[in-house]
Amino acid sequence: MRCAPLALLLLIAPLSQGAAPDALPDDATLEASGARIGEIIIHAGDIFDLSQPGENRALFRLANRLHVNTREATLHADLLFSSGDLYSRRLLEETERNLRKRDYLREPRVRPLRHHDGLVDVEVFTHDVWTLQLSPSYSRSGGTNESSMDFEDANFLGRGKKIRFSYGSDVDRDLVSLSWLDPHVFGSRWQDELRWTDASDGHVYSAAVSRPFYALNVRHSYGLAALDSALTDTRYRLGDSYDDYDHERRDYRILAGWSTGLVSRIIRRVTLGWHFTEDRFAASTGGSTLAPLPADRRLSYPYVQLDLIRDDFRTIRNFDLIDRTEDLQFGLSGGAMAGWAGTALGADRDAAIFAVSASYGEQLGERQQLFLSLSGSSRLEQGDSRDLRSAFTAAWYLRTSPRTLLHAKAAVSSGSNLDLDHYYQLGGDNGLRGYPLRYQQGTGMALFKLEQRIYTDWTLWRLFDIGAAAFIDAGRTWGSNPIGAPQLGWLRDVGIGLRLGNSRSSLGNVIHIDLAAPLDGAGGIDRLQLLVGTEATF
Repeated sequence: MRCAPLALLLLIAPLSQGAAPDALPDDATLEASGARIGEIIIHAGDIFDLSQPGENRALFRLANRLHVNTREATLHADLLFSSGDLYSRRLLEETERNLRKRDYLREPRVRPLRHHDGLVDVEVFTHDVWTLQLSPSYSRSGGTNESSMDFEDANFLGRGKKIRFSYGSDVDRDLVSLSWLDPHVFGSRWQDELRWTDASDGHVYSAAVSRPFYALNVRHSYGLAALDSALTDTRYRLGDSYDDYDHERRDYRILAGWSTGLVSRIIRRVTLGWHFTEDRFAASTGGSTLAPLPADRRLSYPYVQLDLIRDDFRTIRNFDLIDRTEDLQFGLSGGAMAGWAGTALGADRDAAIFAVSASYGEQLGERQQLFLSLSGSSRLEQGDSRDLRSAFTAAWYLRTSPRTLLHAKAAVSSGSNLDLDHYYQLGGDNGLRGYPLRYQQGTGMALFKLEQRIYTDWTLWRLFDIGAAAFIDAGRTWGSNPIGAPQLGWLRDVGIGLRLGNSRSSLGNVIHIDLAAPLDGAGGIDRLQLLVGTEATF
């Protein structure tokens, strides 16, 4: 595909008939010489490569014929360069990272192809995955089941738009849901997202439109978002439902951001916005509310947010995915937000609102990586800190062989003067795999995981890459909680799991099938927990 008029290419550098391409210089030489991008050749590959003997089968040929391939215009909308631009290896790499975020693509490559007369032709090569899902789904965690019947296309008509209709049930409710996401409205950098959910206990309606910072060097960002929901929140005591209450929420945001762009591998951004959020709580109409209700809140405040991002990305394989290229960010990045809510602005109180976050990644020699993250938020009301929440996470990875990895993770969260709907919960649904969901709760939580991962070179029907894991989890909560659930101290479990890397479908990245055995806790817990689900990572 040619992405610039012929006249533009002739203006940049006349190309004689039959001119042979030059030897391809390295990136530094091309950039120093002022080379410009010439032709952009886009290859949108099928799901299965029929030139590979293991993939040239009747079922796979049928899948290729039935699937609507990604359109060249859809791929072009994600490119950060055009014909006639100065050649930049950094932009090619960032474009490749952006394409890897699209769940309808597999292993995209963006590379210089040939050099001639001061022009660099660039090749963009992608493979599609199967994006049309019409099937029942099932997951199990914390001793409870979730099931649904889904219709989803994550690449509707090959245009990169996602549409989903779902009917099902989970531990909290039955629901019917319809959602839509368009990452490139009319081929632009604007995106929109809509969601409509009708549930057995209420509804969720949301809409958003934005022009995000879609690249590191983008200078402006804008956004609008609205949410209206009314659901029933259930509180749990030792894994069993204790009581519930009605919760109505409205949330509206408007923002605009500015950036200095990429300067010495650092990006600085400033965002100004207005946030209105209201939470209203009421006793359940079924009369099952036993513990104290959270207090109503209405906050309306302008805010300013500062962000600093480090441009230090590297690729790796067999890390959090199986046999897939992944992007890791190193160095220090972070942000801080401050706002003021007042009764004159529509809030029900005067309060200063703060939030901070930071992340840091470090390569420790050739075989180890360490990632740290820290976040915190609070309101300052009449000189007192309210709903103070903080979280710290450390994740360490050690490559023990080309196909094995030892992973350790520690996460600690703590709160003070918490709103009653913001207490921490811990159980089989969020990391303590041997226990029922929402088994413990309190003002603080700690969770530790040690996991040995195995990435095999086996595949199941050329559809799933096979991996396995053995793990130990340990966690606890502390402090008071609204329902008076007892604190049981440290809880531990051990387990093994099968991992199926879902590389040919957009329905999640890794399928988890785990068996976990609890080592502590109160009586009545199943001696073996089965967990089945689709996760974003290993």
